[in-house]
Amino acid sequence: MNLNINPFLLTVLVIVSIALNACGADLNQSITLQPSPSLVTSAPIHVISTLTEIPTVTSTDWLSALLTTTPTRYPLPALPPDCGTVKLGSAGTQTIDGSHKTLVQGMAILCGQIYFPVIGRPENITVSEALIDLDAGTIDEDSADIEFCPGAGSMIFYGFCNANNSHVMVYSLNGLTMGHAKEPTFAECQGITKTISNDHDNEPEYACVISNLGNISRIKVEKYNPLGNDAMALEISFITWEK
Repeated sequence: MNLNINPFLLTVLVIVSIALNACGADLNQSITLQPSPSLVTSAPIHVISTLTEIPTVTSTDWLSALLTTTPTRYPLPALPPDCGTVKLGSAGTQTIDGSHKTLVQGMAILCGQIYFPVIGRPENITVSEALIDLDAGTIDEDSADIEFCPGAGSMIFYGFCNANNSHVMVYSLNGLTMGHAKEPTFAECQGITKTISNDHDNEPEYACVISNLGNISRIKVEKYNPLGNDAMALEISFITWEK
């Protein structure tokens, strides 16, 4: 069979064949990489930390939470050592009513903690440093009569919560005149009938308590935030009378 090949097409095929043979020769050559004369190989450096103190979690840290598939909480900051301390013998600036037998009187610093999640509502965290047994004048969660329980929403507010079936009545600043609350009498404290009564004011001044043993106690907030910005805290004085 006779093939009629166009001379121009034959020329193109010859050129392509030569080019392919040249590329194949290049690909068959081995490639050797030579290191740069200026390249210096160094051994790994082991750094030994000179840190002698464990870093503490800052307030910025505990106002956030780590978002993971399993939500993880930042640890709450450690409370100052003065939190949950009690000194017996003085009722601060309270009036002493000598007509009733006093079981115990003293001063205490109560501290509370709030956890602020990235998503969800802030929640009060119950800690032992917020709970006081007014019958004995000790910090004791099992026998506590009252808890300092700060809360949070659009703002942080301070308040008291009852514990172990005690009864609490809170007296706060007058919201209209900002006048100080009148110190409740023994009879007023004795007449509490509700488990908890709180007007949710941000600055309680007094609290009357009927303890879980049935004794009558009066608390006065002597100072707000006695530890500065180190903790949410109250310094209180308390008197507990025999029922």
